[in-house]
Amino acid sequence: MDIYIEPKKKFLAEGRRLIFIKDIASVYCSGTSAEKINSIQIFTVPNGAEGVYSVSFLDIVKAVSNEIPQAKLTNTGEKEVLIEYKKEHKKTSKAFKYVQMIFVFLILLCGTATAIMSFHSDAQIPQIFNGYYSMFFGSEEHSKGVLEVPYSIGLAVGITVFFNHFGKKKLTEDPTPIEVQMTAYEDEVIKNQLDSASKKEKEK
Repeated sequence: MDIYIEPKKKFLAEGRRLIFIKDIASVYCSGTSAEKINSIQIFTVPNGAEGVYSVSFLDIVKAVSNEIPQAKLTNTGEKEVLIEYKKEHKKTSKAFKYVQMIFVFLILLCGTATAIMSFHSDAQIPQIFNGYYSMFFGSEEHSKGVLEVPYSIGLAVGITVFFNHFGKKKLTEDPTPIEVQMTAYEDEVIKNQLDSASKKEKEK
């Protein structure tokens, strides 16, 4: 009996101590019901303690073999699944979420403005503008706004095009640089958490 299992990278369990195969993997099989395999319990969070745990493909093989001895499993996904257990938390109000969003927005706005102004100060942008104005108009002093306004508009357009994002809309279907970096960051976090969980299990 051929059974194909595609384990996920990570599963978040909130308030659930019993973890089944259907939670951490996709199953395809022939000759038997996939529902039977999906309902096999694969892990129990010990003592309901919040933390991260790991389940390997070998653990899945053992659990399935106990129920279906003649099963032949093929892994088409991850070798290890990270299980993050959290106790069920009360939902926060929408008002509090909006306050959090505004707070984060203000921090990002002030941080971005400071970074841009620091760059302009280091790069001596005012002197560069004076040089451009002198080059094209023959005067070392220029009216404020003649170059600053187009430059500011160009800066905003350039940032929008580079990050491929404006509000909730994307300019193209390509992933944004932030999405690419976040994916790489999440992969590294999961890898680190799996290593830590494996070390803890070995120390027991």
